[in-house]
Amino acid sequence: MLPRLEHSTALVALLAGAGLASPVLAQENTAGEDVIVVTSAPLGVSADEVAGAVEVVDRRHLEDNLAGSLADTIAHEPGVSTTYFGPAASRPVIRGLGADRVRVLVNGVGLIDASTNSPDHAVASEALEAQQVEILRGPAAIAYGGGAIGGVVNVIDGRIPEERAEDGLDGRFYGSVTSVDEGETAAGRVRFNARQFVINLEGLMRTAQPYDIPGYAESETFRLFEEAEEEHDDDHDDEHEDEHPRGRVENSGLDFNSASAGISWVGENGFIGVALKQSNALYGIPGGHAHGEEEHDDDHDDDHDDDHGDEDGHGHGESVRIDLEQTRFDLRGEWRDLGAHLERVKFSFGTGSYEHVELEGDEIGTLFTNDGWEGRLEARHVPIDLWGGIWEGAAGVQAFNRDFAAIGEEAYVPPSQTADWGVFFVERWDAQSWGLEGGLRFERRELDTATDSRTFETSSLSGSVFFRPVRDTFLAVTLSSSERAPTDVELFADGPHVASSTFEMGDPGLDVERAVSAELTARTRFSDWSLEASIFRADYDGFIAAYATGAEEDGFPVFAYSQDDVVLSGFEGRLEGPLGRAGGWDFDGELTGEYVEASLDAGGNLPRLPPLSVTAGISASRVGHNLHLEAEWADVQDRTAPFEFKSRSYVLVNARWSFEPVAGRDLRIILEARNLTDAEARLHTSFLKEQVPLPGRNFRAAAVLDF
Repeated sequence: MLPRLEHSTALVALLAGAGLASPVLAQENTAGEDVIVVTSAPLGVSADEVAGAVEVVDRRHLEDNLAGSLADTIAHEPGVSTTYFGPAASRPVIRGLGADRVRVLVNGVGLIDASTNSPDHAVASEALEAQQVEILRGPAAIAYGGGAIGGVVNVIDGRIPEERAEDGLDGRFYGSVTSVDEGETAAGRVRFNARQFVINLEGLMRTAQPYDIPGYAESETFRLFEEAEEEHDDDHDDEHEDEHPRGRVENSGLDFNSASAGISWVGENGFIGVALKQSNALYGIPGGHAHGEEEHDDDHDDDHDDDHGDEDGHGHGESVRIDLEQTRFDLRGEWRDLGAHLERVKFSFGTGSYEHVELEGDEIGTLFTNDGWEGRLEARHVPIDLWGGIWEGAAGVQAFNRDFAAIGEEAYVPPSQTADWGVFFVERWDAQSWGLEGGLRFERRELDTATDSRTFETSSLSGSVFFRPVRDTFLAVTLSSSERAPTDVELFADGPHVASSTFEMGDPGLDVERAVSAELTARTRFSDWSLEASIFRADYDGFIAAYATGAEEDGFPVFAYSQDDVVLSGFEGRLEGPLGRAGGWDFDGELTGEYVEASLDAGGNLPRLPPLSVTAGISASRVGHNLHLEAEWADVQDRTAPFEFKSRSYVLVNARWSFEPVAGRDLRIILEARNLTDAEARLHTSFLKEQVPLPGRNFRAAAVLDF
């Protein structure tokens, strides 16, 4: 039986879907200009005319702004932040939402890792593995399911070749060193033709030592809070100040590596290929973590309690490290020009075996495993002339299955099996001066444990009306209604969760989370300047979150999952263009800004909301050289949740020089300085903001070679 559809007929009549598309490809228009075209999942539309907020980050931009993990590298994009659980484990936050409300995908299917279950679990994808990254800000539930109710980060890599290598062979190499953590990074790819087949080989390694910081690891507010609790200790004196970690974030080292091999058959009208990838990682969990009932971590961010465990309040037992391994197999293909009715059919399928152990010294504390698969099939019909416009559309099915288990001291959630399937439809009618776009999705989720099971049926739809009032201007108004089923953690958690310093209690009776959202998107050009901005609001009915109960269990404050109504609103924007020419250099400027707030109907704010932030940059370029200077300002965040400290304002200044030392050679050198003033900065979106600041002054030297 298909899931119910609980939405107004008026909204159905609007049609449309905000941000339904993702992977992009640079094509050339009739004027000879490059046009970024959305080519899959599910409609091919110019990125400048997507009815919703979308950001396309190409490979060169990723290399220029590489900051370790995928999430940290794209965190400077408007509307995007990071959970920053140290340099190894960070997950994207979009418009203040993360975890199971933001899907991180690779080529349109899930990563099959454990990063949504806990913030200390690393994302199984690296920035340097991407050819490009698409960021869909706002609801993307039509194309990707309820887990994308807040947005999507889609990593497009080349592990399965879609095209033949130019001249029979091509490749790319990246290598860099960093000063703040004595880091070393290397990544390489080679692709070559073998008759009708194309073979792709890739490898990556990233290592780093614990990184330097300008002052204390713990914030001043946290140290004062901690010392106030210890005033009863007769031995507490000025020497105690030296016991606070300073100058370096301990246990923040990492060692990542991956290797993959792919092969495709490539024809005139399509391709089909397979790839195998092996990933391994060993990294520390900073912030004084340790496990066990008597071990009370002092990582308090928004979940502070009055129990700090040891007298010095600096964690307990051995330092915790995570040893991670994943083996992944992918199958992907596409076929075009299939006759009078079908323009294109494409499919993707991925299966993975993931596990990591949490090591306390050399002892295994907890074992996490996640075995699963995900697949999707899409078909696009040929464009149709209708009512003075062009009508395009697509339909697809998606299925997902995973077996997740946690065994050991931090097994706060029981072993579970999750099975999802969904079917979606997307249509677009474009009459040049205006048009409509719409989508609809039905989805079913089954969650089972040894003692309990739940089934959820959800439906989502969205509709946009867009206009082109003048040349180079695109305006879109989008309404959407999205539903998200609860996760295994939200339903069945029951135990201490050391990563967030809480004792979590799920609720098997949770219902579907629903959001009705509205968004205005504007893109325009005036002279040589371009402006893109979005204003949004989402009203959540039954927003699921863990709220403090005031009780304590096993030395941790109890946080129980429950539902409340939430209103989330904000804006983001980017303005960029030329400033002029002087001394043989072309100067360009860029200004970005973002803001989000989320309040509960019962009073208060959601935790870990990013503050108002503005980034201003100036670039100077000439043949073979590019200079860039930027300053990022983040405001004080005083819209806090209970048990959450305020975050101070900060300014980060970064500079970069990239140049091509040898004319006619595809070799590029990048010299970069981050946090030039060695400022102390803490991300309010991080669970560890009170114990783990961002890195201090850092210098990076990198070389990029294409062949």
